[in-house]
Amino acid sequence: MMDKAGVDYQVLSATPQVPQFGKPQEALAAAEMINNFYHTIIDQQPDRFRAYGVVPLPHVEEAIQEGKRIIEELDFLGIAVNTVLETGQSIADDAFLPFFEAMDALGAIIYIHPTGCGTLSPMVNDYDQEWVVGAPIEDMLATLQLLKREFPQKFPHLRFHIPHLGGGISFQMQRILDNYEDWRSFSYHPLETLQKHFWFNTANFLEASLLHSNEILGNQRLLAGSDFPYFQNQKYTRAFSYIREANLTDNQRTAILETNAKALYGNRWSLSKLH
Repeated sequence: MMDKAGVDYQVLSATPQVPQFGKPQEALAAAEMINNFYHTIIDQQPDRFRAYGVVPLPHVEEAIQEGKRIIEELDFLGIAVNTVLETGQSIADDAFLPFFEAMDALGAIIYIHPTGCGTLSPMVNDYDQEWVVGAPIEDMLATLQLLKREFPQKFPHLRFHIPHLGGGISFQMQRILDNYEDWRSFSYHPLETLQKHFWFNTANFLEASLLHSNEILGNQRLLAGSDFPYFQNQKYTRAFSYIREANLTDNQRTAILETNAKALYGNRWSLSKLH
């Protein structure tokens, strides 16, 4: 499937199926199992796979412990977390600040994925729209919550990777900026912050959406994304063909498909291959 789609490497992530239930040590053991399994896959096929590791949030001490192992020992690309925890807490909750502080010291990449919880809203869940619109709303809300709580300013060495074109955040940009300018809804310029600290994958699959995000968020902030395993076979291939066929310049297509990822991951890409 990867060869047919013209994909050289796939970055693996367990989100949203991350270990957050049970006792802290049980959740930690589950995270270790997942990360060790990914490590084995990369060892067996280093020319095809990389990974984001998982941590057992909301158990902060255990999440810090496993996060350090992910970055310092396993040399994965970064750490995958959910937009919201099973406790109902946002990933931007103050309770998790010690975790992000520890990961900031490591210069970690944080991949944030929706859970399918429908933003805990009956307006979504009562109509079975958890994955139709709930997931992208989670993406956008998590991004805005991080901006509101000033995570990029508190943790300047973190880099945030948001899927699904940020849930369509570019389409709301003028409204976001107006609320920043007139109502001080954010302490720092939202778009400038996004263009410095955030990357967005292109698992949206509509050319018009891709072009809009490319224009508003910036070409250098976009990374090819597939939404595998939720979309497979023809739709997996489409995730990349729609970029190649989009009304972009050759340099812009290459950036999304290749060079932006190289710029984001830097030497972590080669470190991951060494194991």
